[in-house]
Formats: sequence, structure tokens, C-alpha cells
Amino acid sequence: MKRLRLIKNILFCLLLGAVGLYLAAYSLWPQTVERYQPYRFYTVLTDSMAPYMPPMSLVLVRQLPADAPLELAPEQIITFRADRFGQRIIQTHRFSHTEWDEELGQTIYRTHPEGTTDLDFYKTTRQDILGVYVFHLPWLGKVMLFLQSPWGLVLLGEQLVIFLVNHLIKARWAEREQQEQKREQPPQAGGSWRFRRGCAPAACSGRWRYTAPKARS
Repeated sequence: MKRLRLIKNILFCLLLGAVGLYLAAYSLWPQTVERYQPYRFYTVLTDSMAPYMPPMSLVLVRQLPADAPLELAPEQIITFRADRFGQRIIQTHRFSHTEWDEELGQTIYRTHPEGTTDLDFYKTTRQDILGVYVFHLPWLGKVMLFLQSPWGLVLLGEQLVIFLVNHLIKARWAEREQQEQKREQPPQAGGSWRFRRGCAPAACSGRWRYTAPKARS
């Protein structure tokens, strides 16, 4: 039981550390992390996808390379870059259909918010589409935004250190209690007591020690 508990604690610490390192790496080097795994979390900041997707939802998106073939079904949710009044943003809306844009000379992907068929004014090209929706977790976007902030990373590191120190202290106390229980056990029949003396430079001292009987084969 003690070994199983130790294994569980080690696995939990490794999992917690891996999550912390992943969030820290994604906050500091997002492009490098994206090379090795195709999924990414985004936070919905507005109510344009409500009530299906409330504000501050955490959305998991399967990212698609810009040169990968893309086949979208109507009403499929996608995440894409958009230009809103000169500001580059990341938006998550439903796909409607494709159109040929004479001005751009290429196909654009028309989208719309949840609960309406009014199309967005964005001219979304294939290069703007980041990925397709997988699932979302309501309200957890606040947690992700906080953890990606400098204060969140500091707090996560502190909690990890406190957790590790707490488990080390508990393990040390459990070991000490086990040793105390062994000392308090009554001597077995057939054993013997021996007085062992030890001398230091200043004085000599000693103590009695009990030697348990040897098992017979």
C-alpha cells in the first residue's frame, strides 16, 4: 500500500508539472509548441456564440496548416483571424459558404455568429483559418487567461513547490512513525539484549539494543 501510494503521488506530481510546463511553454513560445501538437485552446471573449458557447468559454481547436486541404460543412464552427476596424483579432464563428471575391482574386469563407444568418463582413481567406472546433468548456477561459499572465505563472510555480514540499514532509513523518512503531514493538522470544558502548573524544556512553532471533530454515 505504501509503495502504491508513493507511485500515485509521483505520477500526480509529474502530471501537475507537465501541465505547468505546457502552459508556461505555450505562453512563452506558442509557435514552437504548435509545431509538435495540432491542438490549441482559445478563449471566447464576446457573446457572439451565445448561448451555445458563453463568453469566457475555453475552446479546443484542431489547428490546420495554411496549405492543407479544407472541406467545411455548413454551420461548422471554425476559428480564424479577422480584421475588425483595422485591429487583427481571432474569431470563432460558424461557417456559412464560400464565395469568389473579385477584389482579392480568390475564394473567401463567409461566416456568421450564433443564432443569426447575418453574415460577417470579414473577408476570410484560407490563410486566415486557424482550425476547426472540437469542444468547449464554459467559463474556464478566465482560468486560462490568468494562467497565461505573469502572475498566473508565478502562482502556478508556487503551488507546485508547496505541493512537493508538503508531500515530502508527509513522507518523512510517515517514515518516522513507522520507525517509532518498530521501536515500541515488544521483543520476540529468543532474542537478546546487548549493551553497546561508544566513545567520543570527551566521554564514553552506551545504550542497550535488542537483537531479534534469527529465522530458522
